[in-house]
Amino acid sequence: MNSEPQRDQPETALLETSQRETSQPETSQPETSQPETSQPETSQPETSQPETITVPAQANAVTAGQADAPGPHARILILEDEAWDAALAQRLLTGAGLQLTAVVVDTKVLFIEQLTVFRPDVILSDYHLPGFTGQEALKIAQEISPDIPFIIWSGVLGDEAAVELIKQGATDYVLKDRPARLPTVILRALAEVERRARLAQLEEQLLQAQRLASLGQLAAAEEAMTHVRQLLSTARGEATAAEPAS
Repeated sequence: MNSEPQRDQPETALLETSQRETSQPETSQPETSQPETSQPETSQPETSQPETITVPAQANAVTAGQADAPGPHARILILEDEAWDAALAQRLLTGAGLQLTAVVVDTKVLFIEQLTVFRPDVILSDYHLPGFTGQEALKIAQEISPDIPFIIWSGVLGDEAAVELIKQGATDYVLKDRPARLPTVILRALAEVERRARLAQLEEQLLQAQRLASLGQLAAAEEAMTHVRQLLSTARGEATAAEPAS
């Protein structure tokens, strides 16, 4: 009678130990897998950092992959204290087919320096900067390089302020909440500069032909004047066609 319960005790002990052994791997598996799944989550923000530093202030950035691409080329001086806005402007312009060499500055001193050192084809300026304004930058540009197109690139600009800037010599303005308009404005400004340069060159050639005529070289002068007049008429027609409708 006493031997039967003694046989049951080792069986219950074996069941308890087997349950502990089978339960241990289940608790250990999530502990080893958790660090492996959490590592990629901590590394993800690092992939977004290059976008904010692709156009560091005061850096000379030649657009990669555009050296052999067709399309016009321009040197652009960007006065902007927000790297994201400067990068957005460059992406819009290169996306429109413009081969771009850009210098980004954010202070008055560097702006004046790069006007003479970099010699840009066009200026793109924010309106509000720390300790400096687009209106001041426009005045400086008018004094140093009045023939360079000056485009205002602003987040907040009222109609009255925009009209006043145009009167002071700004070529045009683009609101940052309507950035798609920027390539059209820049390309049109560059085309206008090129047309003016062609007209000036042709007019100079015409004057030289007239001098030949005054010196008695009539045949050469007449031929030169006929050719120049044709080119000049074509250039003036292109300039008139490019003017925006009123």
